[in-house]
Amino acid sequence: MAVVGSLIVPLNVLANYWGAGVAFSLRVTLLAILLVYCLTCLIYPFAHRLGILIFPYLLVLGVGAAGLSTLDDTSHVFYSSSKWIFVHIISSVLTYALISLSAIVSLAVYLSQRSLKGKKNNKLVALLPAINEGNKLQTKLLIFAQLILLCGLLTGVILQYFNTKTFLVFDHKTVLTTLAFLIIGFVVYLQERSGIRGKIAVRFIMFAYLMLTLAYPGVKFVGQILL
Repeated sequence: MAVVGSLIVPLNVLANYWGAGVAFSLRVTLLAILLVYCLTCLIYPFAHRLGILIFPYLLVLGVGAAGLSTLDDTSHVFYSSSKWIFVHIISSVLTYALISLSAIVSLAVYLSQRSLKGKKNNKLVALLPAINEGNKLQTKLLIFAQLILLCGLLTGVILQYFNTKTFLVFDHKTVLTTLAFLIIGFVVYLQERSGIRGKIAVRFIMFAYLMLTLAYPGVKFVGQILL
């Protein structure tokens, strides 16, 4: 029901115009996170216990999209003969969905570790996955996020070359995305070599999440609302 409900509005938008606004981006992000989460639950059944953290976050995205929907441009029709643009868009959305889930899993691990160290019974923590399960899932999500983000970077370079005959332009989106890619790679490397977890991992992953938020929906928010 959640997937169907999240799918109806974006499809209805695309049937009439190209959704290039903040509200549409939030709705697509919500749908992507939900789809990736459902797939994750099918592969790792323990992941359904993360719902107590994920669904409130999705609710915030949904409310934000509903509040900003009146500001979206409903007159723009999108057309492109290049298939790379669609690959780039899909890879960007999937990357953001994966890093969002990684951040939530990392938060769950941190809450469980803090509760364990403090030797306190916490009803919220009791509903979350075990620490070792969360650690493994977090690492796998980060690896997939980096691979898909690499695809997004490469398709971005291709599109940039087609449009400007220049391979790389260091605008804010390129810088933020590249920085997020390096941070994700650094976290994965440290987890494999030294096993960093808990508060340190949360900070790095949240920083990568912030970079991608500024690069994707943040760009639309600034251009459409602040400016």
